[in-house]
Amino acid sequence: MSYDVAVKTAAAAELSSPSTLRTVSQQFAATGALTPPRSPVNRSHPLHPFYLGESGPSLEAQLLVHRLLREVALENTFQSYITLRTELAAHLGIMVPKSTVHRWLHSMGYVYGRKHFVNSDPSYRWTLIRRYIYQYAAALKEQEDGTAVIVYMDESYIHAHYCSKYLWHSLSSATKNEVRGDSKGKRIIIMHAMTKDGLLEVEGTEPSNILTELYHSCALIFDEVCADGVSPADYRDTINGEKFIGWMRQRLFPTVQRLYPGKKMYLVLDNAKYHHHRGPDWFSPSQKKKGRLADFLRQRDVSSITVDDGRSIPASSFSADARGKAGGPTLVQLRQAVKQHLAAHPEINTTVPQQLASDAGYTLLYTPPYVSDLQPIEMIWAFTKAIVARQSTRTRTAQACAAQTREAMDRVTAELCQKQIRHCHTWIEEFMQSEEGGSLQQFGTLAALLPLAAALIQSEAVDPLPDPPGEDDEDGEAEKGWTQ
Repeated sequence: MSYDVAVKTAAAAELSSPSTLRTVSQQFAATGALTPPRSPVNRSHPLHPFYLGESGPSLEAQLLVHRLLREVALENTFQSYITLRTELAAHLGIMVPKSTVHRWLHSMGYVYGRKHFVNSDPSYRWTLIRRYIYQYAAALKEQEDGTAVIVYMDESYIHAHYCSKYLWHSLSSATKNEVRGDSKGKRIIIMHAMTKDGLLEVEGTEPSNILTELYHSCALIFDEVCADGVSPADYRDTINGEKFIGWMRQRLFPTVQRLYPGKKMYLVLDNAKYHHHRGPDWFSPSQKKKGRLADFLRQRDVSSITVDDGRSIPASSFSADARGKAGGPTLVQLRQAVKQHLAAHPEINTTVPQQLASDAGYTLLYTPPYVSDLQPIEMIWAFTKAIVARQSTRTRTAQACAAQTREAMDRVTAELCQKQIRHCHTWIEEFMQSEEGGSLQQFGTLAALLPLAAALIQSEAVDPLPDPPGEDDEDGEAEKGWTQ
């Protein structure tokens, strides 16, 4: 065969390129020797730190990305996929394209979004998550035993003109992806609840927006909601504590009792302010004068208090001047005594939702702040809103949008709800196996924790909950977001 044919035949046999073999042949003809080949450790080689195999980047690269982004979250520093590319190059010595780093971040479960600031040290937040997982596991065990049902509830909203943010457009067009401007339209309230069996409602029930009327459905999808059937709804006050209480009494409880008779309910909900609605008899020691504080202690038969200097002050001197002969407590000391009494008697300041649930034999499970992965119904909103977005028109009314949202809710099946619950359980197990999992690491899986969770909670063997970091604010209240 000719030289050219020989080169191509050899290249095919050696899985090389003809140009490479021609260069090698010329070098050998000129020098009588061959230069040792370069190391095969390139991006196509498994030993390369950025090997793009079936699992994406190498373990070394993944660990480095996780560590760097965790430091960003803890220290609140700036980091983008462009600056992350530079960090990767500095640590591993190899520069990769920006598009590759961007793709890796998505494949590893990261998204670029708005920050959520929390008034807490991360260790305190992780403790809250661990305690919630213990409580949730105990509830899950009762559900598996057939004595209880876990209900996940949440609120959301959608605007009448809600639409997709993307479209197909021509790059050669002068207008490119420009579209005609539009307002958001009226806001529609969405409130619902779900279990492992699907949305919590009796099939065919169409509830009204008047929360004094009883319906066996937790669906609440309206642009206006009325709490008492008389007062006009306020657009700026879509959901408040009074309306949430009405929903619990007239929608949630009747539906649970109808669909799960005789079973205890565990209600999983977030820390929205109206989920902690306070009744008229709630007592807060902040900004109260000595007389009110003293009356509070006397009404509860507190005969004496011990202040920080070791003195025991009788009830008769609670209102006395601290500088007088009677030697009464200071305002700060009296306020501290009231706080200690409230902490020792949690039944005094029980929120209205907690009292209602307790009276019915139910339990409220509040998810830790800013951990939406523990609330599976959150992903149902994304499913339904995507359906509504595909039906968007500029002239769509709030009533039409609400009707489309209800139709989208009708497409939520038990299988979809179970899928979201499994997604939540996967997140829990990943947390349990992580460094932040702490005492949960010994169990490894949620299934291993279930039979032990209730006993551990009862024996107080779970991680103790430390005091929230930071001092009370000027009103004497605990830091927002950590009051429950």
